[in-house]
Amino acid sequence: MIHSFVFSPSGTSRKVADIFTKAMGMDFKTHDLTVHGIGSIYVKDTDDLVVFVAPVYAGRVPALAAERLEVVSGHGQKAVAIAVYGNRDYDDALVEMCDIISARGFNLIAAGAFIAQHCIFPKVANDRPDSSDEKKIAEFASLVSARIISDKRFDLKTVKGNRPYKKTVGVPLQPKADKKRCSSCGICAAQCPTEAIDAADPRRTDAKKCITCCRCINVCPQEARSLGGLLYKVAGWKFCKDNSRRLEPEWFV
Repeated sequence: MIHSFVFSPSGTSRKVADIFTKAMGMDFKTHDLTVHGIGSIYVKDTDDLVVFVAPVYAGRVPALAAERLEVVSGHGQKAVAIAVYGNRDYDDALVEMCDIISARGFNLIAAGAFIAQHCIFPKVANDRPDSSDEKKIAEFASLVSARIISDKRFDLKTVKGNRPYKKTVGVPLQPKADKKRCSSCGICAAQCPTEAIDAADPRRTDAKKCITCCRCINVCPQEARSLGGLLYKVAGWKFCKDNSRRLEPEWFV
């Protein structure tokens, strides 16, 4: 049995997680950490495989994802870390995720970084993971399957990243609601991982709580929420220009 713990506000990390778990050819259960935390989970079965999947925010594991992973623990079960990033760099996120998993009592056997469409600037890595990515995720799954059988020890030092981790940097952009399109249905407020959107008035967003995960943009049935403004246009032009080359997945097994 695979226990897949996923934090995926924009849905792309969940897509990578699903491709991986299906490629493993084992029964699996997905634990979604995105909108709400989950009750304390202790993985009992020694033969279970635990997979942690999260996006990369400014080169780090999102603080909320790290916090929600704290309720998961085990006693030596094999585990896999998967970081999903928007074609810029995963910096210290993967090694940070490996450290979190190890601290929760799991035996890390593999780690991978895969590319998906950027949540803030969707022109970057548009439509990824694509068919080529799916093949590479399946290749990674095949290598993980072989590692499950092997007694070879995984060396954390081989994983790309630095300790101490890079400092976190907030994004000075928050999605806003188009008052003409917004029907005040409240879906965005109910689905916001940080409860940054006022349930009574979904047109209002608490900038201090918002982590620019863009979940509200992805779940709005009216397409009423978006990022915009001069800062977004200028930052987007530079970001797209600097990150237009295609990066490929990397893994450590």
